[in-house]
Amino acid sequence: MAGPSYEALKRFFEGAQVAQAATRPLSRGARVNVNLAEGPAHFTMESGTPALLPGVAPEPDFTLDLPDGAVRRLTTLRSDDVGEFGVEFFKLVLERDPELKVRIHLGAPVSQLLSHGYLKVLAQGGLKVTWWLLRNGVKNPMTAIERLRGTR
Repeated sequence: MAGPSYEALKRFFEGAQVAQAATRPLSRGARVNVNLAEGPAHFTMESGTPALLPGVAPEPDFTLDLPDGAVRRLTTLRSDDVGEFGVEFFKLVLERDPELKVRIHLGAPVSQLLSHGYLKVLAQGGLKVTWWLLRNGVKNPMTAIERLRGTR
């Protein structure tokens, strides 16, 4: 697969210092399918480092729909602060513009999300992400997960 969003996201995950820092807590079993305009891809930590590969992963923890505008926004943010990226990501989740809106489809149970380290990634964002989430009505990460799953 080759396309601008795939290539930008691949460079970001595999080369950006902030991506390396944010993904460090993830286990080797972490995998996320990513629906891009040019087709499906998946993020994995199987090798111990973040990688974006073409195609879908079996039994992903979750799937992200990432329009080109969201990929551009995330991959061109000039910061090494994990918290800034976390806030920007969550802004895109709440975005109304379909060219920017990130959609999350959870597939794994909460226990698997926890064991794969996603809550630790959220914690990497520190107070910036915590305060932003609180200001936007998310008081408990588990409640947010339930909302994303559609059980609340």
